[in-house]
Amino acid sequence: MFQLLIIVGIVVIEFCVLKNILSVNVKDYQGFSTRFFSPSNNSISTGSVIFWILASPIFSSLAYIFTLFVNSTLECNYIQFDMLWLISVLFWLWFSLLVFVLGRRKLVNWLFVSFIAGSSILFNWYLSSISFTGDVKDILPNANNTTFQLYLILGIFLVSTIQIIYERDDYDLRRTRFILEKLDLYLSKFKVLFELEGEELYLALAILIVEDFERPKFIRYIENIIKSSTRNIAQNDSRNDNHSVSLLVKEIHDLYIIGEDDYPYQRIRNFALKYNNSSRYADDVWKIYDEVSKLDENIKLLKKTNHNVSEELI
Repeated sequence: MFQLLIIVGIVVIEFCVLKNILSVNVKDYQGFSTRFFSPSNNSISTGSVIFWILASPIFSSLAYIFTLFVNSTLECNYIQFDMLWLISVLFWLWFSLLVFVLGRRKLVNWLFVSFIAGSSILFNWYLSSISFTGDVKDILPNANNTTFQLYLILGIFLVSTIQIIYERDDYDLRRTRFILEKLDLYLSKFKVLFELEGEELYLALAILIVEDFERPKFIRYIENIIKSSTRNIAQNDSRNDNHSVSLLVKEIHDLYIIGEDDYPYQRIRNFALKYNNSSRYADDVWKIYDEVSKLDENIKLLKKTNHNVSEELI
């Protein structure tokens, strides 16, 4: 029981350390959550791959040292340590659950994640089997051991394989498909969007994508339960998603002024800042607006298709 509590506690600590102390955000890595608002980077360093493979095993080793200290202090073997390798399993299961809950499953390079997670779990299990013996000296590596040298060579090969998997993934295509799915969903579900054209429509769609990305359905469900001041898909004071989009469309009608120039960067940012007073938010809206505007032909086709479907239903 105590070993299970330690495993859960260490996983929580690992997430907190990665995010708050080391400032590691999983969405900075293409294969993990997503780099949705960042330029694509088709390479990953060897150090980054090794870091993600070894992160959980290192925390398992710290948990092992902690249990030895507690047992030594209590002068008994009250806390067991034979299952500490499950820290890697729980960490990657929790990560996968987080990705699904946030609705980012289709943005993740799951082959890359599977290789990282599998390598981490296997290494942690091996470390636990040969080193977690009750003697802290056994966790130190022995370079004179030929078996150790063989595993080191296999490890280098595995890291290289993971890098190749990462670099062969077309994240731009993955992101474009994700955006197109969202556009199809919004245009089929929220008919009030048909009132907008051109810049105004792209702006509304960009805001919906950003808000939906940052506040997925599960989070919005909780916000409605606790009666948050901003809620539903467009994150405003609304009754439901349809009302939320209607309020967004009205606000764009009232406040957004289309300029004469062909580059609306400043106009988009100014409106985004009024909608949510955050420079990062304004930058994100502009980046997605730029992506959406490049899909003009797709949007026209989606509007036509959904408009025809709507007429048939009437």
